[in-house]
Amino acid sequence: MASSRALGSAAAGSVGLEVAIAMETMRLRKIQVSTSLERLLDALVTRARLVPEDSYRIRDPKSLPILLQNLIKRATPDGKVWSAWSNGPHTWLFTSEMSLPRSRELGTPVLQTAIYGEDGQLKESAAWASDRKGSWNRCAD
Repeated sequence: MASSRALGSAAAGSVGLEVAIAMETMRLRKIQVSTSLERLLDALVTRARLVPEDSYRIRDPKSLPILLQNLIKRATPDGKVWSAWSNGPHTWLFTSEMSLPRSRELGTPVLQTAIYGEDGQLKESAAWASDRKGSWNRCAD
Protein backbone atom coordinates (compact mmCIF):
# COMPACT_ATOMS: atom_id res chain seq x y z
CA MET A 1 0.00 0.00 0.00
CA ALA A 2 2.77 2.43 0.93
CA SER A 3 4.63 1.62 -2.25
CA SER A 4 1.57 2.41 -4.38
CA ARG A 5 1.29 5.78 -2.61
CA ALA A 6 4.97 6.46 -3.34
CA LEU A 7 4.45 5.57 -6.99
CA GLY A 8 1.39 7.81 -7.15
CA SER A 9 3.32 10.62 -5.50
CA ALA A 10 6.24 10.20 -7.91
CA ALA A 11 3.86 10.17 -10.87
CA ALA A 12 2.16 13.32 -9.58
CA GLY A 13 5.56 14.98 -9.18
CA SER A 14 6.48 14.00 -12.73
CA VAL A 15 3.20 15.42 -14.05
CA GLY A 16 3.79 18.60 -12.06
CA LEU A 17 7.24 18.95 -13.58
CA GLU A 18 5.85 18.40 -17.09
CA VAL A 19 3.20 21.08 -16.49
CA ALA A 20 5.84 23.51 -15.18
CA ILE A 21 8.04 22.90 -18.24
CA ALA A 22 5.06 23.36 -20.58
CA MET A 23 4.10 26.63 -18.86
CA GLU A 24 7.68 27.92 -19.04
CA THR A 25 7.80 27.03 -22.74
CA MET A 26 4.53 28.93 -23.31
CA ARG A 27 5.96 31.98 -21.48
CA LEU A 28 9.11 31.86 -23.62
CA ARG A 29 7.10 31.46 -26.83
CA LYS A 30 5.10 34.60 -25.93
CA ILE A 31 8.37 36.50 -25.58
CA GLN A 32 9.42 35.03 -28.90
CA VAL A 33 6.68 37.03 -30.67
CA SER A 34 8.60 39.43 -32.87
CA THR A 35 7.74 42.74 -31.16
CA SER A 36 8.85 41.46 -27.76
CA LEU A 37 11.91 39.88 -29.29
CA GLU A 38 12.74 43.12 -31.13
CA ARG A 39 12.58 45.04 -27.84
CA LEU A 40 14.85 42.48 -26.19
CA LEU A 41 17.32 42.78 -29.07
CA ASP A 42 17.35 46.58 -28.84
CA ALA A 43 17.89 46.30 -25.07
CA LEU A 44 20.79 43.91 -25.68
CA VAL A 45 22.43 46.24 -28.21
CA THR A 46 22.20 49.32 -26.00
CA ARG A 47 22.72 47.84 -22.53
CA ALA A 48 25.61 45.60 -23.55
CA ARG A 49 27.10 48.61 -25.38
CA LEU A 50 27.47 46.71 -28.65
CA VAL A 51 27.41 50.04 -30.50
CA PRO A 52 28.78 53.46 -29.45
CA GLU A 53 26.51 55.37 -27.09
CA ASP A 54 25.58 58.08 -29.62
CA SER A 55 24.52 55.59 -32.32
CA TYR A 56 21.01 55.76 -33.69
CA ARG A 57 18.57 53.03 -34.69
CA ILE A 58 17.72 52.57 -38.36
CA ARG A 59 14.14 51.35 -38.76
CA ASP A 60 13.73 51.48 -42.54
CA PRO A 61 15.57 48.55 -44.15
CA LYS A 62 15.61 50.41 -47.48
CA SER A 63 18.02 52.95 -46.00
CA LEU A 64 20.57 50.19 -45.34
CA PRO A 65 23.24 48.98 -47.76
CA ILE A 66 21.91 46.31 -50.14
CA LEU A 67 24.10 43.65 -48.53
CA LEU A 68 22.40 44.23 -45.18
CA GLN A 69 18.96 44.34 -46.81
CA ASN A 70 19.66 40.89 -48.27
CA LEU A 71 20.65 39.57 -44.84
CA ILE A 72 17.35 40.84 -43.42
CA LYS A 73 15.41 39.17 -46.25
CA ARG A 74 17.10 35.86 -45.43
CA ALA A 75 16.70 36.17 -41.64
CA THR A 76 13.06 37.17 -41.27
CA PRO A 77 11.45 34.11 -42.91
CA ASP A 78 13.37 31.99 -40.38
CA GLY A 79 11.66 33.86 -37.52
CA LYS A 80 14.64 36.05 -36.67
CA VAL A 81 14.29 39.73 -35.86
CA TRP A 82 16.72 42.45 -36.83
CA SER A 83 17.99 45.73 -35.49
CA ALA A 84 20.26 48.12 -37.40
CA TRP A 85 22.33 50.93 -35.93
CA SER A 86 24.56 53.65 -37.34
CA ASN A 87 27.21 55.99 -36.06
CA GLY A 88 29.03 58.20 -38.56
CA PRO A 89 30.31 56.00 -41.39
CA HIS A 90 29.66 52.77 -39.46
CA THR A 91 26.55 50.62 -39.67
CA TRP A 92 25.80 47.42 -37.76
CA LEU A 93 23.08 44.85 -38.33
CA PHE A 94 22.02 42.49 -35.57
CA THR A 95 19.86 39.45 -36.28
CA SER A 96 18.55 37.42 -33.41
CA GLU A 97 16.35 34.54 -32.34
CA MET A 98 15.49 33.19 -28.94
CA SER A 99 17.14 29.97 -27.89
CA LEU A 100 14.31 28.13 -26.12
CA PRO A 101 16.51 25.34 -24.68
CA ARG A 102 19.08 27.76 -23.23
CA SER A 103 16.36 30.14 -22.02
CA ARG A 104 14.69 27.25 -20.20
CA GLU A 105 18.02 26.13 -18.77
CA LEU A 106 18.94 29.59 -17.46
CA GLY A 107 15.42 30.73 -16.58
CA THR A 108 15.81 33.96 -18.54
CA PRO A 109 15.60 34.98 -22.21
CA VAL A 110 18.68 33.94 -24.18
CA LEU A 111 19.18 35.54 -27.58
CA GLN A 112 21.34 33.89 -30.21
CA THR A 113 22.61 36.96 -32.02
CA ALA A 114 24.69 37.59 -35.13
CA ILE A 115 26.45 40.91 -35.69
CA TYR A 116 27.24 42.12 -39.22
CA GLY A 117 29.23 45.11 -40.41
CA GLU A 118 28.17 47.47 -43.20
CA ASP A 119 30.01 45.19 -45.65
CA GLY A 120 27.62 42.34 -44.81
CA GLN A 121 30.37 40.28 -43.21
CA LEU A 122 29.62 38.39 -40.01
CA LYS A 123 31.65 40.00 -37.24
CA GLU A 124 30.46 37.89 -34.33
CA SER A 125 27.84 35.37 -33.29
CA ALA A 126 27.05 34.70 -29.64
CA ALA A 127 24.34 33.83 -27.17
CA TRP A 128 23.40 36.56 -24.69
CA ALA A 129 21.31 36.32 -21.52
CA SER A 130 19.75 39.08 -19.44
CA ASP A 131 19.97 39.10 -15.68
CA ARG A 132 17.41 40.36 -13.18
CA LYS A 133 18.91 43.86 -13.24
CA GLY A 134 18.47 44.15 -17.02
CA SER A 135 22.14 43.71 -17.84
CA TRP A 136 23.14 41.42 -20.70
CA ASN A 137 25.99 38.94 -20.51
CA ARG A 138 27.55 36.71 -23.11
CA CYS A 139 26.81 33.04 -22.43
CA ALA A 140 29.65 30.56 -22.21
CA ASP A 141 29.74 28.22 -25.19
